[in-house]
Amino acid sequence: MASRRRRPVLLPRPCRTAVPGAFGPGWFSILIWAPVLAIDPIVDSFDREPVWSAVATVLAVLAANTGAVLSVYREGRVAARRSQVLLAAQAALTFAATAHFGDHWFALFTLLALAVGAVAPPRWAPPLILAVTFGGAAVAWLKVGDWTQTWTTALTSFLAGFGTFVFQWLLTVIAELNATREELAHKAVDRERVRFSRDLHDLLGHTLSVIVVKAEVIRRVLPGDPETAAAHASDVEEIGRRALGEVREAVTGYREADVSRELDRARVALDAAGIELRVVQDGEVPRGVDVLFGWVVREATTNVIRHSGAHVCTITLAAGPSSATLTVADDGYGGEPSPGGEGIRGLRERAEALGGELAASGTRRGFTLRVEAPTTEVAE
Repeated sequence: MASRRRRPVLLPRPCRTAVPGAFGPGWFSILIWAPVLAIDPIVDSFDREPVWSAVATVLAVLAANTGAVLSVYREGRVAARRSQVLLAAQAALTFAATAHFGDHWFALFTLLALAVGAVAPPRWAPPLILAVTFGGAAVAWLKVGDWTQTWTTALTSFLAGFGTFVFQWLLTVIAELNATREELAHKAVDRERVRFSRDLHDLLGHTLSVIVVKAEVIRRVLPGDPETAAAHASDVEEIGRRALGEVREAVTGYREADVSRELDRARVALDAAGIELRVVQDGEVPRGVDVLFGWVVREATTNVIRHSGAHVCTITLAAGPSSATLTVADDGYGGEPSPGGEGIRGLRERAEALGGELAASGTRRGFTLRVEAPTTEVAE
């Protein structure tokens, strides 16, 4: 199954999702402000007749507030719809209670604004907070006709609602940044794993092929020419030591090939396999392209030795003002490249990373590998 891609966050938007481990504004309103803001209405309830009606109203408001905030911290559409229904119930109870009981109950508008800031969808939260602010001010003015009480109700509702909304927005931004950081860390690990796998394949594939060829030469010449066999054995030892160093460099990420060094190694390896190497070079290439071409020469030489059965291998390097091209052709068996080959895939990834392209084709007269990469972008 294809992995999901996260939508890039250009401008963080607040959302009503819980932030793991965070003491969010919704919980803050439940644990701190809900009991505090309900004190005045509860005390006033005991002066009302009947007492149970006023107390039941306060408890219903608190229950709706608690349910709305708790529901929004659960995932899914059902939980979100439940929180919105409970928020609407809290709003209806708040307006009805304050319009009926009077000034001691205006603190419920502040509690309602807190719940709106924590529960309402981001698109609707600001206008709903303003509606609570102006609605509370209107009820206060119509009920008591006092500007001080009216401004107090409006100001506390406005600050509580937007303060909660902004706090929730900041927590959401932090959660998004943490998630993005974790995703980038995972991608960095994946890139490093791919790099190491590709480098290890290119390094050991070539080195082991040369060792196998040298071992075959030693086996053939040992009975009649011990001195030549000893020389080839010395080469195997040197190649093995060099391979150890290259593997260490690959592990640390400092391993890089260059085309001139790889051409020298290709000449030695092909000569040991009885294959003639012809090199045609026109111009110099920038460092980045030079490294790419070095990897291509190494992998192509390995394939020629292992699979082609060729007698001649021709490497052509041409560098122009805007691009450079490397072509490796042999006169072996040919055939189309394997679609699942790790070597060709790794070279294609290296070429595409520089904005270049790779083409591989085979005929009855041999196999050709061609890589072209821009030189201007690399030089810049």
